[in-house]
Amino acid sequence: MNIWFNHWFSTVYHIINLMREVDENIRIIGTNPNPDSVYRLVCDEWYNEPCDDELYVDSCLEFCREHKIDVFVPRHKMREIAENSGRFAEIGTLILANTDKNDIELIYDKVKTYDYIKLNGFPEIIPEYYSCRNIVEFETAVNELRKKYNVCFKMSVDEGGISYHVIEENPEISIRYGSSSHISYEKALEIVTTYSFSVPLLVMPYLSQPEISVDCLKTDSGLLMIPRYKMSGRVSRVDFDADIMRITEEISGKFSLEMPYNVQYRFHENKPYLLEINPRMSGGIQLSCMGSGINLPATALNKLLGKPCNWQYPDFKSRKVAHIETPVIIE
Repeated sequence: MNIWFNHWFSTVYHIINLMREVDENIRIIGTNPNPDSVYRLVCDEWYNEPCDDELYVDSCLEFCREHKIDVFVPRHKMREIAENSGRFAEIGTLILANTDKNDIELIYDKVKTYDYIKLNGFPEIIPEYYSCRNIVEFETAVNELRKKYNVCFKMSVDEGGISYHVIEENPEISIRYGSSSHISYEKALEIVTTYSFSVPLLVMPYLSQPEISVDCLKTDSGLLMIPRYKMSGRVSRVDFDADIMRITEEISGKFSLEMPYNVQYRFHENKPYLLEINPRMSGGIQLSCMGSGINLPATALNKLLGKPCNWQYPDFKSRKVAHIETPVIIE
């Protein structure tokens, strides 16, 4: 069975190894624009990305035909690939990704996600937020929120937080943080003044308490959820907190997400607020799997292939897990 991973982040190295626990004989094919991407080491075949973004879906279809891909696990251009899942099915390639067009449309735009969750009965888990389409709306939103909170902003359609910034009252704090994501209000205005607003900016309170990342998969035996609390440094805590799992299950019931997805929260004044929903496995899913003893990627592959999804929660409620940097030779 040939399984293709396209242009993933480096920690897919671990997802691939977890999937191999299903069947050591599966053949992994990887692609990435970076020839030194570390997950090349756990692939049986390795290629550059098929072609430029404009023709990406067509080139993916051709790649699947040429390499007889049975299962495609996309990350790059996942939205476009999901919308064309029927074309992949016609050539015999299964997509290990969520493909419901309405869900994808809602999830990719964080303002639409918040609006939808609020309208469907969960306003208490949505932080105060503004969708800004020009500099005047941005200034108004920031100044309103600054009366009560520290403020952050990002593009409403974003991945990996590349447009994320926190506005600090004291510019010296941004130096202490050592990150350009923490900036002064004056610097924020300088950045936003040159922005086109082709994608609205989401302005909301900066929630500074711990982040919770919940990797999820719907199965015949129920919704599999692995909540992982990001603690200090490289330490996380897998904690099957009943309230977080209840909230996640209620939110999940509003979507038709059949393949792995990730729900993120942050606490503020000891109350969880929804940050975002990602229609894919998280970059730290290997920590959740090790901490819980549940192999979610392998379970998802079994589900896609119509095989039994055997899993069960551990007999403990909470356990800490950490990661270390491991050097590897790539050439």
